[in-house]
Amino acid sequence: MSTPSTLTTARDFWESWGRGDLNTTWSDFVSDDIVIHPSSGYEFTRESWREADQALHDSFDDVQLQILDQIADGDKVATRWSVTGRQHSEFFGVPSTGKTATLTATVFERVEDGKIAEHWAEVGVPQFLQQLSA
Repeated sequence: MSTPSTLTTARDFWESWGRGDLNTTWSDFVSDDIVIHPSSGYEFTRESWREADQALHDSFDDVQLQILDQIADGDKVATRWSVTGRQHSEFFGVPSTGKTATLTATVFERVEDGKIAEHWAEVGVPQFLQQLSA
């Protein structure tokens, strides 16, 4: 059985993420032994990353992910994406505002055996939260 290309794996991961079924997304595309490099002031495990992303999907309606750029080189993929949604419930201490906000990120992922094995991310969380409280 052949494994999908590095670029295909990363694209399929983010497109699945955008559909919101994160249990399936993690099962299909994230290695059990993933190494997540701390960035943007946040440290995550495989499970806490999924839980944080689930909180976003649970707190926002009409979540739309857009892959803005994606480039692969060897076993690594760089992806620049944006996610837009309308807040309908509390999100990480920010009460529901009903506002639409956009979260942006640039991520690098290393793919091994068809799954994401390593993850680096710079995510605009402070700007995202500022949009909600403005």
